[in-house]
Amino acid sequence: MQMRQQLSIILSRLPLLVVAVAVATVASYGFSSLQPKSYQADATLIVGQALSAVNPDYNQILVSQTLSATYATVATTRPVMTRVIEELGLRDTPDQLARRVSAISNTDGALLTIAARDGDPKRAADLANAVAAELVAANPAVQVQPTDVLETVDEDLRQIQDDLAEARAEIATLADLPARTPAQEARLDTLRGRVISLRSTYVALLAFLPTTSSNLLTIIQPAVEPAGAVTPRPLFDALLAGVITFIIASSAIFVLEYFDDAIKDPDEVEAAIGLPTLAAIERMRGGSDRAPIYRLAALLYPRSVAAEAYRALRTNIEFAAVDRPIRTILVTSAVPSEGKSVTAANLAVVFAQTGRKVLLVDADLRKPGVHELFALANDEGLTDLLRSDDVQLEMAVRSTEQKNLQVLTAGPHPPNPAELLGSQRMKALLATIKEVHDIVIVDSPPLQVFTDAALLSAHLDGTVLVVESRRGRRSQIRAAREALSKANAHLIGVVLNGISPKTPSEYGRYYGSSEVSTGVQVGHITGAENPPSNVETR
Repeated sequence: MQMRQQLSIILSRLPLLVVAVAVATVASYGFSSLQPKSYQADATLIVGQALSAVNPDYNQILVSQTLSATYATVATTRPVMTRVIEELGLRDTPDQLARRVSAISNTDGALLTIAARDGDPKRAADLANAVAAELVAANPAVQVQPTDVLETVDEDLRQIQDDLAEARAEIATLADLPARTPAQEARLDTLRGRVISLRSTYVALLAFLPTTSSNLLTIIQPAVEPAGAVTPRPLFDALLAGVITFIIASSAIFVLEYFDDAIKDPDEVEAAIGLPTLAAIERMRGGSDRAPIYRLAALLYPRSVAAEAYRALRTNIEFAAVDRPIRTILVTSAVPSEGKSVTAANLAVVFAQTGRKVLLVDADLRKPGVHELFALANDEGLTDLLRSDDVQLEMAVRSTEQKNLQVLTAGPHPPNPAELLGSQRMKALLATIKEVHDIVIVDSPPLQVFTDAALLSAHLDGTVLVVESRRGRRSQIRAAREALSKANAHLIGVVLNGISPKTPSEYGRYYGSSEVSTGVQVGHITGAENPPSNVETR
């Protein structure tokens, strides 16, 4: 369930996510393509005698591995960089050159890699080889003895090798004799002792040679001109930018969703206040310059998706009346402009279409709007009935184009709307209306702005709360429910208004169009005006 919810969150913002990733990918590719190319050349050195020694000493190998890390640090020091600049005739400072050179030591071996970068591939190779050569030249293993001393040691080593060969030959001859005299036995012992002494001397002299040092640096792979640039990499950079943008944008979407207090779907309504969603009305866009009557989808477009949703609302209200008859219904909202008046009007239409006698009462005495939806005059209405005994109900109600539907407009603005709606006279009027009508739909002001709706809800059989998708807040509808609970109102459920259409309605597909006129003479009501192609349900 959580994975489906998370996927739903991503899909709801998918266009924005795709645009963000596409913009980041294209921008990164373009920016990376404009960057200057950089080439990298590598020279490899080995520390010690791990490759040339016949019998490598394990301790010397460990020392060489440790020294390789030291040489990696020495490679980019100021003295080395200065000598490389002088040798190659560069204009860089030692610090600038050090930023283009890196030395990497192998922790599992005695190898040292010198990596140099430059905008020219040949200069990159020359730079890597020059740094490697400077390290070799600075190596103490090739500077420890002068040339004459090394030549003497080399001569002595050759002489010892000759003496060892003669002693071993004489030992072999004496050992092959079937019987040896005491003098020959003594000679054999002497020769064996001499061989041991010569070997010791040979090993001691080897220590004076640089080729036996574990500190010896040798270039085993000089740098060559690289075939291609290492930077920039437009495709890789674009892919990386796209992935990073996707991760950041997805995270931002989830963070915004977590802190978003808006109600977007029926599940969130039930999670917020524990009430069912009686109907979800899709947003059907229409021009704001159209007459308000075009918002009556149930009257003008009975086969539209919105009209079907209003019929579903009617059915759900009827199911809610199984145990408790509901003949008077209050329609309200938490805040203004959530579509309560349009919902009340369309609900009255669909009830009237079942053949029942319906009265729609505009009890929003502060900002009435029902008369505009039906293009009726508002010079006389509910306020006149509440203030004067001279006005009768039959005189105040007005008929509409919908059979069985009458409207009681709000009438002139009173100075005390809350007192009028909460009065005993209003209660008595509702009782009278209920006697002569099968269904009474009452439109009221928003709950969080005025107390009128809460006062009225106590006198009616049921209350429907209208919430506009992505505009209504959890805190607002919780406060609205609390206000209705305090007034002992019977809250039937919620109408989620203005949801975004996701998939075509099966009903609409069946008829081939989501908006089919019933032939109501709109021009007779609103003037010579052609019906629009769609309808606004807000």
